[in-house]
Amino acid sequence: MRRLLVVLLALGLVAGGASLAAADGAGVGSRAPELDSSTKTVRGKKFRLKALRGQWVLVTFGASWCKPCKAELPAWDKLAAEYEGKVKFVAVNIDNDRKKADRFLKKMKLRNMTVVFSPEGKTTSADSYVGGDDPKFPTTFVIDPKGVIRHVHREYHPGDAKKLAAKLDALLGS
Repeated sequence: MRRLLVVLLALGLVAGGASLAAADGAGVGSRAPELDSSTKTVRGKKFRLKALRGQWVLVTFGASWCKPCKAELPAWDKLAAEYEGKVKFVAVNIDNDRKKADRFLKKMKLRNMTVVFSPEGKTTSADSYVGGDDPKFPTTFVIDPKGVIRHVHREYHPGDAKKLAAKLDALLGS
């Protein structure tokens, strides 16, 4: 009886650990979750990641209140120009205030990325990727043509663009 209790406790701990891992968001090797159905483009049209299936996709989550996002977005936008035709870059803005998001993105002067809005107060998109307990922003996901996450890059620091470019080159076989 004691062994059975130990086994059941161990299974409970393992199961509990699995649920804690899920709270951390999507990870390498997992299928990329679809963005919430209320995710919209700048022009207000619905945006679906599955429409990009068959392509390499880089998705980054951030907002106007995220200081590192102010450095990351221009760096990723520059990379997007370098990887045009190879990788589709998508910036998901999670600001709840659309006007604030628009002002922020106008300052960023993004030219090579697709920008979509998925307000964190109205959608679960960021939670399904980044996690809900202790989210780190910005967080970037590289998704292969089959829809599987191949790389996760959390936060942003000077020099990260070179690291991401090297990772993209390795993944693309360049």
